[in-house]
Parts: sequence; C-alpha cells; structure tokens
Amino acid sequence: MAEPVSKRELVQGIVRGIRQDIEGYKQLKSLLKRQRELMQRRDNGGLKHHNEHQSSLCDSLMHKAGERRRMLLALGFTGDASGMDALIARLPQSSASQVSILWQNLLLLVKESQQVNEANGKLLVAQQEVINQLLNRGGDSHIDYGEMR
Repeated sequence: MAEPVSKRELVQGIVRGIRQDIEGYKQLKSLLKRQRELMQRRDNGGLKHHNEHQSSLCDSLMHKAGERRRMLLALGFTGDASGMDALIARLPQSSASQVSILWQNLLLLVKESQQVNEANGKLLVAQQEVINQLLNRGGDSHIDYGEMR
C-alpha cells in the first residue's frame, strides 16, 4: 500500500503540473497554427499525421488537468479554477505570487489555444461550404464552358 502523500508534496505536484501544462499549451498553440497552414494548403496526408500528434497532446493535457483536480480535492479544495484560486490564497505570500503568475499564464495559454482552435473550425466550415456549393450546383446555375469542339 502506498504511503499517504503530504500536503506539501501535493502542492509541489500541482505547481510542477502547471509548469508542464504551460509548456504543453505552448506546443498545442504552435500545433494549432501548423494545423491551420495544413488546412489552407489542403494537405490531407499531412493533416492526418498532424492531427494524431495533436490529439495525443490534448489527451495528455486532459490527463494532467484530471491529476491537478484530484490533488486539489485531496487538499480539501474544489477541483476547478476557484479551488486553484483558494489554494493560491492559502500559500505563503512569496509562493503565492509565483504560483499565481504561473496559473494566470496557463489560463491565458488555454484561452489563446481555444481562440486559434475556433478560428481553425471556422476555416474548416468555410472550406466545407465552398465544396458543398461547388458540388450542389443545380437547376439554372450550371457552369457553361461554351461549345465543346
């Protein structure tokens, strides 16, 4: 049976996880920008490989968020952003300011990644609409290439 983890070790684990997630979200943001380039070039082969890598990173980030949630709960806080804020408020001032900066950086990177992802989604929808318009031309809106010789 594993020994119980001290509160100090839990807090250290949370901070370590935040640092790792900052790096992970920097990588994700870069991958999302690369995904957009691949989409604009319509590089389906590149996208397939790229999306597998991106999905793996997202799975890892979700797993680490789950670990942070469990550690917050083990410390008696809620397993969400308000629990993280409550933990920061309980830390000694010198640590609290450092952890708060890390936490705010992570939240900003998450928000920026969401915005890039939404832009990619809009591009995908726009591309799909163009394809549908081209494929579904019917009735009076046929293309006339003139007389064939």
